[in-house]
Amino acid sequence: MSGQDGFPSKRPRLEGDQALITNNNSEPDNPSTGGVVVAGCSTSLEVCEQSHSVPRNCAAETESPIGQPVPTLSNQGHAAESSPKQESGQRIVLVMSEEDHQKISVENTNYASPSSSRDHTEETNESTLTQTSTANEMTDSNKAANQKSEQSANEIAEPPVADAVTVDRSIAMKFLQIEANLCETLRHLVFRDPVTHLYNPLDYARETHKDYVMKYCCSHKDVLFLGMNPGPFGMAQNGVPFGDTTFVKDFLKISGNVNPPALQHPKRLITGLACTHSEVSGTRFWGLFRTLCKTPENFFRRCFVHNYCPLVFMTKTGKNVTPPSLHMTQREPLLSACDTALVEVIRLLQVKMIVGVGRFAQERAQYALKMTGLNIPVLFIMHPSPINPQANKGWAEQMMVEFEKLGIMRYLVPKSKG
Repeated sequence: MSGQDGFPSKRPRLEGDQALITNNNSEPDNPSTGGVVVAGCSTSLEVCEQSHSVPRNCAAETESPIGQPVPTLSNQGHAAESSPKQESGQRIVLVMSEEDHQKISVENTNYASPSSSRDHTEETNESTLTQTSTANEMTDSNKAANQKSEQSANEIAEPPVADAVTVDRSIAMKFLQIEANLCETLRHLVFRDPVTHLYNPLDYARETHKDYVMKYCCSHKDVLFLGMNPGPFGMAQNGVPFGDTTFVKDFLKISGNVNPPALQHPKRLITGLACTHSEVSGTRFWGLFRTLCKTPENFFRRCFVHNYCPLVFMTKTGKNVTPPSLHMTQREPLLSACDTALVEVIRLLQVKMIVGVGRFAQERAQYALKMTGLNIPVLFIMHPSPINPQANKGWAEQMMVEFEKLGIMRYLVPKSKG
């Protein structure tokens, strides 16, 4: 049986309690007994163009590739030598000094009659004035040309940070395929107590998630901001990392239908872009980058945001279960699959720096890179979750200081010309 977009689609196989898929950052409650959950991770991620048109407003879509050739500057500061005609035995020599002044000397090699000499003297004086005027015009013209060429060379040699990027939609399609492969692997995993419900927004929120990827993941990225897994009122609702609804709709301009999973927890209902509950982590996260970058295009020109694990785990009371708090026998296969997918994403996007949003994301990125021999710096920034007391003391202001210290700010705030 196949999904509408060509990938196999199956509902969770249940053994004992019912199962589903969602997420956040709260602590798990007391485990229930006898619950056996099989991850209902459908692999119907949409990667074909037939069922969902590609958004045409991809970040920097109309911009030109980086790396325009620097024009060669030639014949700068050199005035052409001229050879005036010789008349009546006289030779006129044009001498060019370093100050670009002209000096004309007349050498009389053959003397004629006195009257002829006077005629030649008058002609020589007239020729001297003409040559001096022409040389001065050449000097002024060369100086102006040199100044203009030097100015152009400086502008090309030091472009602003916010220069153009090469748009390649195949990158976005390959990214979606990596996620589809990950979902196929996760679909076969079994999760037991304390997990009773499991959500996979890459499945039921595939339209909005694809809109996000096709808009903002169609080029290589210098910086990858890596989260842990979806929050209950963010990515769990709309498929966008740290996806507070207001920012997803108004700032990122994401659209699309969200089809809630069949088996939902009554306290964690999926309403998609109609969700009115604020995701605090998302408002802080995207609020900071809206302040720094002004537009999504400025941010995504060199950066991207991705979650390490796409699944949301819940207990019977609806509380979130984070990936590191899963039982080891359930956690290890999950982390192994997510590590593999993360490395594929890093290679695809040609990432130069990873920023772990929270300690778990940082450590998983470090481990995955170590296992594959990739030498990429992995930095850490504090998670904006409200359950973190330190994050409630001006998270955005703290991050601005941290970005400067870690060298992240230069990827976020474009230099202005001049």
